[in-house]
Amino acid sequence: MPNILIMRPLKDKHLDEIRQSLPDYEVLLEPEEAKLAETEIIVHWTPDIQELWEASKLPNLKWVQAISAGINYLPLEELHQKGIILTNASGIHKYTITEYVIGALLYYLRDFGKLKRNQENQRWDVAVQTEQLHEKTLMIFGVGNIGRQLTVVAKAFGMRVIGVNTSGKKVEEVDETYSQAESTNHLKEADVVVSILPQTPQTIAFFDKERFAKMKPGTLFVNVGRGSSVVIDDLIEALNQDILAFAALDVFNNEPLEEDSPLWQHEKIMISPHNSGSIAHFREALFSVIGPNVASYAQNGKPTINVIDYEKSY
Repeated sequence: MPNILIMRPLKDKHLDEIRQSLPDYEVLLEPEEAKLAETEIIVHWTPDIQELWEASKLPNLKWVQAISAGINYLPLEELHQKGIILTNASGIHKYTITEYVIGALLYYLRDFGKLKRNQENQRWDVAVQTEQLHEKTLMIFGVGNIGRQLTVVAKAFGMRVIGVNTSGKKVEEVDETYSQAESTNHLKEADVVVSILPQTPQTIAFFDKERFAKMKPGTLFVNVGRGSSVVIDDLIEALNQDILAFAALDVFNNEPLEEDSPLWQHEKIMISPHNSGSIAHFREALFSVIGPNVASYAQNGKPTINVIDYEKSY
């Protein structure tokens, strides 16, 4: 009997729904050596699954459902070569990551850190300098699900929004759209630059000394995409030269961030432990992708939501 191997705990009601969609499949919640040859679907690629894959113990695998938006930890080239469908969980974090970005910007612009310090020192200081999001220009690199949601909220604050994607194809929600190649000429228009870029060969070291130099003095920078997109030494230099006034970083090349990283002590940097997408009801959000994909697979032999294009790596 073919089976679906679910490596991330789901609610009982979700498991029941999967069984209803796939009545001829066994639902496994952990790998069983004797049944791996019949595993067709895997939900969540873990180190244990990677070991089984490398040992060639998943000969009939047809579809992998990742539980994250990022997929660079999977053996993409091998999956592609074997014709295995890959889907991710893009979109389920769009509200929380949007809130993180707006929260980080307000933290800096409204100087909440100083207000808290003043409170701790019982200091009434009406001279605290603050700014506003209203009428500022936001440039978003990566206008997928998260980028479009961020646009909606940013525009509610009265911001102008520039979107950047691979092709420059117009994104309805934003005011202007440019390709990655074109974006360099428009960086000086941005008061805020937010990176939601996935990791692809084209985005590694994307934000380097040359791009930071194109930004206007006092730019705010937020990275909730991938740590690999930023050259850290160049970021620090841009902060020290006041090209960047502030950087909120949620993702890093190496995680956890090394204890001796200079990022920890930099006064212009806010660090978070890759938790901008944390969701209170994660399993419900995740199943909003898994459920319809399982139903589609049962009916048509393939999922339809968030199917990865291996050529683009997203």
